[in-house]
Amino acid sequence: MCVSQGFVKFYSPQCPHCRVLAPTWEQLAMDHKDWEQTRDFKFAEVNCLIEGDVCDDNDVIRYPHLQVFHDGKPVQLYTGPRSIDDLNTFVKTISEEYKNIAVQDEGFDSDINPDGEVVVLDTDNYQSTLNNGEPWMVEYYAPWCGHCKALAPVYEKVAKELRGKVNVAKVDCPANEVICRSQQVRGYPTIKLHQYGQATVFQKARDLETLVDFAIGGTKPSITPINNADIETIKASGEVFFVLFYDPKTSEGKEAATKTISKLSQIYYQQFKFYITGDSQASGAFSVTNMPALLVLKDERHYQFTGSLSDVNAAKAWVEQVKEPIVTAITNANSAFVFSSPGWVLLGLFDPSKKSTNAARITLVETAHAYKKGLASGERSLIDGYPIRFAMLDGTKWTNYLKNALHVEVLNLPVIVAVNSAKEAFYPHDSDGRRVQIDQAALLQYIADIEAGTLEEQSMLSGTQLTFRRLSQRIANGISVVVDHPYVSILLVISIIYGIVRKLGGGGPESRNEGLSKAD
Repeated sequence: MCVSQGFVKFYSPQCPHCRVLAPTWEQLAMDHKDWEQTRDFKFAEVNCLIEGDVCDDNDVIRYPHLQVFHDGKPVQLYTGPRSIDDLNTFVKTISEEYKNIAVQDEGFDSDINPDGEVVVLDTDNYQSTLNNGEPWMVEYYAPWCGHCKALAPVYEKVAKELRGKVNVAKVDCPANEVICRSQQVRGYPTIKLHQYGQATVFQKARDLETLVDFAIGGTKPSITPINNADIETIKASGEVFFVLFYDPKTSEGKEAATKTISKLSQIYYQQFKFYITGDSQASGAFSVTNMPALLVLKDERHYQFTGSLSDVNAAKAWVEQVKEPIVTAITNANSAFVFSSPGWVLLGLFDPSKKSTNAARITLVETAHAYKKGLASGERSLIDGYPIRFAMLDGTKWTNYLKNALHVEVLNLPVIVAVNSAKEAFYPHDSDGRRVQIDQAALLQYIADIEAGTLEEQSMLSGTQLTFRRLSQRIANGISVVVDHPYVSILLVISIIYGIVRKLGGGGPESRNEGLSKAD
């Protein structure tokens, strides 16, 4: 085990408490995956059934054993509650403590943010400032924006924290519309990190710690050395990742290639991981001969960059071409875009802790490849003018959506279902009225049945929601009639009132007289 500083889980696969903790631990590590780069703080786990000696050396006597390490030594055992909120609070405190120890003697670069202040940019100095070759974090705001006002004191503190590391600036968008339009600013505040001609959008909580980590993380190269076994483990996650292969027997071209990959790792650090390997077994597995070579691994396939690895712009253009996976992993950041886009989505609902998940994910990916090939050959047809898209999500984090909208319980995962959020509809069953089997042939037949319109749609809305929706629509239609035909509406209202009056008054003068004569 080689964790100099971080949080380590010692566990046994046979331990029930460990199995319960597993998804929480994975979420904790994912929530703070940038810390390895920004704080030199790692998350790791040790299987004590396999690495018993390591567990014995660390005095592990019960599972799970959660231990903080600093300088390679155990410094604190965590014994508190194991909820994600409690663990988050703990690691934030402990990582901040050791981060301060690590950087307390760090000096400052007088050329970058020397005074720790927020620089005001406008149309006169914006381009020249951002083109000075230094990293700039820029807030695009509006003076009247409430969220911007709340961020202002935090942003000032961010500038001080980033003194000597990252420049900090702001742009008043109403006063500089051309700038903000060019940056496609659609909401306030929008925060971007600018470097190497690339802008990375900040999409997390706007607190001091997260903003500082975002800025520092994007300005530090992050290339992780790996071997062939590591590659197989990363592939199982379904992530898109890039690997630089080199020949350890020669250094030709390696330095230039590493510089290029270092810049790419900064530009795309929030989106992708970049790795480097000299493992001959790994290069042999991917038939890499002319090294150094840059490969992207995604969708159970790999693709090689054929340009010059000393040309950053060419490599960046290639990354832009190949970065999108055939099956999109849904996150909080992209969920609105994925679900609001028109058309049907074949959605894989997975539980990462289950062994069956990886096989189900691969099946979904291979089905996507087969569908795409069939679409290109004309064997498949569009649905309402749109192709089917493919996506997957961690069902353990979307339990309400699964249960309330799709009527799926987490215990039943993995499940694959076609959804159309714009229509608020989904196809829960195949042609036999059962959950679709997670098999490529079955999934392709499921898609064919959707194309043919032979399956029965089901609403994502509950009965109560549907009733309320219909009532709201009727009211809206009524209001529309009043607005479009005011005179007709007035006559209608008068008629209704007249009818009510007649009813209450016994039917008018004639009926009153008739009633009197009968009484006499």
